[in-house]
Amino acid sequence: MSTFPHPRRRAAARCLPLAVAGGLFATSLLAQAPTTPTPPAEPDLLVRAGTVWFAPGQTLTPGEFLVRGGRVAYVGSDVPAEARERAKLVDCGSATICPGFVLAVATLGQERDLAEAAVPFTPDLRAADAFDAWQDELAELPKAGITAAALSPAPRNVAAGLQALVQPAALPAGSSNSGGRGFGTLLADELQPVFSLVEAARNPEREPTSLMGQKELLRSAFTAAQRGTSVGPDTAVLRQVLQGGRRAFVHADTFAELSAALDLARDFGFEPVLVGARDAGKLVDRLLAQRARLVLFAPGPDARRDERTLPAVLAKAGVPFAFAGRPESLRAAVALAVRAGLERSTALAALTRLPAQLLEQEQRLGSLRQGCAASFLVFHGDPLDLDSRHLATYVAGRRLFGAEPQTSPKSRP
Repeated sequence: MSTFPHPRRRAAARCLPLAVAGGLFATSLLAQAPTTPTPPAEPDLLVRAGTVWFAPGQTLTPGEFLVRGGRVAYVGSDVPAEARERAKLVDCGSATICPGFVLAVATLGQERDLAEAAVPFTPDLRAADAFDAWQDELAELPKAGITAAALSPAPRNVAAGLQALVQPAALPAGSSNSGGRGFGTLLADELQPVFSLVEAARNPEREPTSLMGQKELLRSAFTAAQRGTSVGPDTAVLRQVLQGGRRAFVHADTFAELSAALDLARDFGFEPVLVGARDAGKLVDRLLAQRARLVLFAPGPDARRDERTLPAVLAKAGVPFAFAGRPESLRAAVALAVRAGLERSTALAALTRLPAQLLEQEQRLGSLRQGCAASFLVFHGDPLDLDSRHLATYVAGRRLFGAEPQTSPKSRP
């Protein structure tokens, strides 16, 4: 039995006549109900800090930006004088501001709910259908500096399903969560498809039971999608990968698993995103040749030396990657990778811009450029120093973690 609803079963439940009748009834009720006043627009925020990392390699010292409607409206000297005068000042003093962290892969404690139990091939299942806005893990994300995450199907199926984009709930600081909004919101319900060649997708009680079986299942399915010999929502997802409409996220760790993923991508002409990629250092030339991108699980303090140095090795070779991992230890793990030789700008990109690009969400996540969500972190010190203090997290211009910086109705001259 599936642990989260299948799109075909949802579609079968639709009933047009009932929907029309319900719509007419709702319209009559709305006509009788009193008009609710529109809440006043939130004031602009002028955010200042000693250093602002707008994007990797783009900083202002000191720096400032204007937030309007939850998004970055102006940056630095582009802030209009009139808007500067009217805005509420959020003065972070000598602190450092950087974009909020983005997770390109996350299960947020829902591993058991994010996999189909009965069949191994379900590329059209949606992680969005397992989203629970009241999960405690969502409430913890701002404390870890994470302002958006791709809720991803667990890698226990060869074709696991489609990611969903979630963020912590952007409630006003200090407000009650009793209004039914929960601890998080769903930003997009269908992102990239997730496939798996790791051991977790091999089940002795069902096919496939081996890496060879996993490869053959994927190859047969992609061949059928390429030739047009099968139809349906699952085939549509595969065809979108083949046509470049979606990125294929493929869980693969060992040399053999990574080689199998790269073979599949080569034979069917797509550029994979390899998740885990523990042995990626052994395939650098292939990764570069096939324009593969990686999602690395940031190595913890108990990791082997080669695991700690892998990010620096890949960065030096020019292989792009993003970091993922346990939210509560993610920043510390990346700081250890910096100590092992990874450049800070590359590490910051792997926490912000790169995951946003892999999810094709760079227009609203991963930087503080004009038009992006005003989701940012405030630190006393460098964000990637172990001894730096995380002071605050803002999501869409609202503070969800930390103490309120100095504020005033108008900006100071």
